[in-house]
Amino acid sequence: MVKKESKLRQFTKRYDFLKNVMVLLSGSSIALLISFLITPVLTRFFSPEDFGLWGTYSAVVGIFTVIACGRYELALLLPKKEKEAFNMFAGSLLIAIVLSVLLLFPIYFFGEYFCEKLGASNLYQWLYLVPPAVLTGAIIQAANYWHNRNKKFNVLSAGRIIQSSSTAATNLAIGKFAYFGGGLIVSTILGQALLSIYYIVRMRIFSLWKYVSISEIKTVLIKYRDFPLKSGAGIFLNILKEQIPIFLLLYYFDAVIVGYYALIIRLFNVPLSLVAGSIGQVYYQKAVEMNNDGKSLFIMYKKTTLRLLLVLVIPVALVMIWGASVFGFVFGAEWDEAGKFLVIFAVYYALRFVISSQSSLLLVFKKLGIELSFNFVALILQVSSIIIGALQNDYYLSLYLMSISGSVIYALLGIYLWVYLKTKK
Repeated sequence: MVKKESKLRQFTKRYDFLKNVMVLLSGSSIALLISFLITPVLTRFFSPEDFGLWGTYSAVVGIFTVIACGRYELALLLPKKEKEAFNMFAGSLLIAIVLSVLLLFPIYFFGEYFCEKLGASNLYQWLYLVPPAVLTGAIIQAANYWHNRNKKFNVLSAGRIIQSSSTAATNLAIGKFAYFGGGLIVSTILGQALLSIYYIVRMRIFSLWKYVSISEIKTVLIKYRDFPLKSGAGIFLNILKEQIPIFLLLYYFDAVIVGYYALIIRLFNVPLSLVAGSIGQVYYQKAVEMNNDGKSLFIMYKKTTLRLLLVLVIPVALVMIWGASVFGFVFGAEWDEAGKFLVIFAVYYALRFVISSQSSLLLVFKKLGIELSFNFVALILQVSSIIIGALQNDYYLSLYLMSISGSVIYALLGIYLWVYLKTKK
């Protein structure tokens, strides 16, 4: 009888894991479909230069958003008591508010100089929207993990649809009736703001606020200080790896190239990252639970890796064969070149999707040194790839080197996780 109950419990847990993944993926899929369907319209409203402006702005915001909570949001799943967890949530938002305010000073004193040196003088007027974008992004990050902690995956799923639909509607309205070059930027901020409000409302924040005190916040931030000290450095290098190429492509080449690259990010990199994040959130919660119960995670890692690779084989093959020729037809002749960019990055994006979906295992087993080393090497490879291409005045060389080096480094991380989990006692 005990054996049957154990099997039933295992089945229930497995079912819950798959159900939670599907709930998140359903919301992510709808959000991605909305974004994908309106993009062919947006590419006829907005020029490659406009997408380049949006991409550069998003890179600036991304660099600061990822560290805005001090990485304490990652630890929200760990405390057993809700009081301790909510004080950590409040502390992470307090850090984000301070950072957002402090950002105004470098923007005021150095923002114009930075934009001129980068060759993007039209970016300066939009830099003052960076602090509110960082703050709303931080709220979204922290609330994401709070809802994950409480297994409110339906809230996360609905939130992604709200963000995508509001951003899409604003983009279309601006493009059609009130066009201006920063329209994509304004739409993005509006979508973030609505999502952050929705997440906070669904948290029962007023009933939880009674737990908060400065002394409790201080205690919990000190207790989990390894997250900003170790994970913070690793994730900052990771976001630099993702965003620095935009600045370097703009500096060494021009805004049109950045526009093509930004469109590929918008259409494929961001969606894949969103889906990877959806899987990763449920995966992280499940991995923490299994590890606390003393269970091996190798089988879960093996099955997830092989299944994701199998799912991606056909889409990647189709992109490699027909991606370049179809792209210009769908998005407009002005964007033909971007289709070639997509073909170059197809394998890299696929491998990164598979491995990044499960990279939270490094956090579960406190392999923060491995995470730091991986992101440092990956950053050096990405920067070196662009510089080598720039020295030859060949941006295609830069892109190919970025894709090849990125594919290799993610494959090596995947192999490391495979060997570590298989041999771990």
